[in-house]
Amino acid sequence: MAISRKFLTSLCWGVAPLALAANPSSAAAQDAPQADSAGGGLEEIIVTARRFEERAQQVPIAITAFSQDGLREKGVNTGTDLQNYTPSLSVLGDVARNQETYSIRGMGGNGGPGTGSGPGVVGYFAEVPTSVSGPGSFYDLASLQVLKGPQGTLFGRNTTGGAVLLEPARPKMGVVEGYADLTLGNYNRRSGQGALNIPLVDDVLAIRVAGQFDKRDGYVRDAVTGFDYLNRNNYSLRFGLQFNPTDTIRSYTAVSYVDVKEHGGGSILLAVNPARPYAALLQPYLLAQQARGVRETALSVPTREVAKAFLALNNTEFDLSDTLTLKNIFSYARTRSTSATDRDSTPLPIADLLGAYPGSYNNNLRTITEELQLRYDDGTLRIQAGGFFLDQKTPSPLTFQTVNPMQQLGLLGGGPLILPPALQAALGLPTPLAPALSLQPTAHVDGRSKAVYAQMQYKLTPDLTATAGFRWTWDRFGGDIQAYQDPQSYQIFNQLATLGVITPAQAAQVVGLNANLCVYDAFKAVAAGGFPTLYYPNCTTPTFKGKSDGPTWQLGLDWQANPDTLLYAVSRRGYKSGASNPIVSLFLGEEHPLFAVRPEQVTDLELGVKKDWNLGGDARARTNISAFYTWYNDIQVIQRASIAGSDILTNAKKARVMGLEFEGQLVPVRGLTFSAVYSYNSAKYLEYDSIAIPAIPQALTAAQPSRDLSGTPFSFVPKHKFSLNGRIDLPSVEGVGEMAFNANWTYQSSQRVTPEAQPFDTIAGYGLVNLRFEWNNMFGAPIDAAIYGTNIFDKEYRVTANPGYNNSGFINSIYGEPAQYGVQLRYRF
Repeated sequence: MAISRKFLTSLCWGVAPLALAANPSSAAAQDAPQADSAGGGLEEIIVTARRFEERAQQVPIAITAFSQDGLREKGVNTGTDLQNYTPSLSVLGDVARNQETYSIRGMGGNGGPGTGSGPGVVGYFAEVPTSVSGPGSFYDLASLQVLKGPQGTLFGRNTTGGAVLLEPARPKMGVVEGYADLTLGNYNRRSGQGALNIPLVDDVLAIRVAGQFDKRDGYVRDAVTGFDYLNRNNYSLRFGLQFNPTDTIRSYTAVSYVDVKEHGGGSILLAVNPARPYAALLQPYLLAQQARGVRETALSVPTREVAKAFLALNNTEFDLSDTLTLKNIFSYARTRSTSATDRDSTPLPIADLLGAYPGSYNNNLRTITEELQLRYDDGTLRIQAGGFFLDQKTPSPLTFQTVNPMQQLGLLGGGPLILPPALQAALGLPTPLAPALSLQPTAHVDGRSKAVYAQMQYKLTPDLTATAGFRWTWDRFGGDIQAYQDPQSYQIFNQLATLGVITPAQAAQVVGLNANLCVYDAFKAVAAGGFPTLYYPNCTTPTFKGKSDGPTWQLGLDWQANPDTLLYAVSRRGYKSGASNPIVSLFLGEEHPLFAVRPEQVTDLELGVKKDWNLGGDARARTNISAFYTWYNDIQVIQRASIAGSDILTNAKKARVMGLEFEGQLVPVRGLTFSAVYSYNSAKYLEYDSIAIPAIPQALTAAQPSRDLSGTPFSFVPKHKFSLNGRIDLPSVEGVGEMAFNANWTYQSSQRVTPEAQPFDTIAGYGLVNLRFEWNNMFGAPIDAAIYGTNIFDKEYRVTANPGYNNSGFINSIYGEPAQYGVQLRYRF
């Protein structure tokens, strides 16, 4: 019986918000971004990448920024959509579709199964670290900003790849305004969002209320049950309050709630390893899957993803003088989720997570953050200094129900119990594998992070600015787990005795040994040469903990050569928290070298130029170019299904990424706009010897020798990505309104999903075409309409992978969304 890989993965996801423990950005712009006032059609977006408001073109780092209108035009609703329009951004998925993880310039990932570590790209919402992936976040925004490369000083820990900032539209003083937006499309799409801004006291108090819902049928169907997977069913609510009691005090409070109840991922089986135990059983299902295509599957678990997320925050600024500002940011967050997944993508009960106990969750976290910052700014010298604190814990136990094949003699038996057809029929089982249910009634994760930092910007000349900053972060993390074997699963041995296959004495021995057996106590007893003696509810609760700390810094120089040209050079150090592997402590002890995972260190050098061009008349252009080289030491990597079918996190010694990014716009004449983005990333391991895994009989794990993977490329990093966009604004007709046509083509080259050679180890390159026709201000009214089509050629492409061919014996994937079309209506007031 294998330990639940999903539980161990959930420990990582459970601690993921701790991995976001960095410092939020400064206040967002009060007004939505507007197009260039000169009429050139180049959109100017206010960003907070350096924790104060400025034009994106003035930020001396690589940044891709979107306004809410830009996201609407491109149909960006999730991180998977966002990656199609952002250089060097990839979104890593799992067979649980909404568990998106960002990777920028090859760095990201969820950190692996265990406690500590976490994503290498930090997400922020409304100025506090949180999750910005999955549904329910990309609406009523002032801006969405993707910062590339380590953000070492101001954003702190775990921003080794970058940061994604979502700034909601804040309440405005003195104006009642809002909008309502409705989308109808194929797959029974029904989606809507809206916002209402109300000033309550002139120049003192205003509120903004916003919400959205998104419903759509799934695009993958279960060929046996008719159940649809990969649907949409979520809603979000948001409330903001701006309170400015004096000219020197500004206080923003926000409350956000997201609710998701979706059917989960419809994964597709791609290949079966003939050398693994279940190959003969899996092969017919693979052939059936190949005959069905990628829009149908057959699973043993009705997968689901259920999540609730609550966030409350306050950001208050005090102007102590004309040059000195004190800022305090506090947040409280509660996230709860449960999911059911079929990791083998077949009707067989090989690797299935049934979800949490009724009324419980796989993930249940309370997170509190507090930051106090002091800022000095006299126009020549700007200093930002402060401290940050995060505390996270599990308010109630995390629970899991995991199904694996029954072993011949139960937990401590040999191979799986595979029943011949006649015996399967006599027992009334749908498959020749008898399922064994492992119950995990309690688990906890917790973490704490502290940091102090300071960053200085000094104008050496009116146009030449030097930047230097330093930060130190301290992290602690830990958790516990308990599990036992469901007694009902072992009644099959009594049935076998009734049929005369085994004797009653043999059945009694197996049932007596395994029913309610404490799983981890049994493993430890056998490892010590003893015999299992503990049964639920008298199980012990193994614990595991760790700590790490490290510095981050930034050095930069930027030159505003003229109002339209910025050149810069910057070098940054990133730190990613260390971690621990609970599965190692259970089988090998905390003293084993595989238990503790060292912190990851990243150092980069980036050179860039941002340039706006006046080409005469109405012609305008913009070119932003950056080149970078990144060095990684002790990079954290995942070794798949290493112990008892579970992944572990380890360190590779050295790696590097070098690349180039380009973002450009051209407006040759008024009403015609071309834009393009491109990125090149070459990411590979320089020194990477996978750690040898000893044979662990009590875990049914064979020895795995060390392998030299030096020179292999990173996973989920396409070497080339680009997007081409053309927009034609048709001549407006008085009293009719404005019409526009937009066409977009995005492409990314092939990307590896694992450094180890195996079938389907590479996602093939693919391109997507989206079209949109808009009619704005219809007949002079504040009504906009649009007809859209996404992936209009119905391209079939993979977006995730579970590459376990060399370990668990199979590989599967989720495929991206098919062709979709619909209409969108918006009323503004």
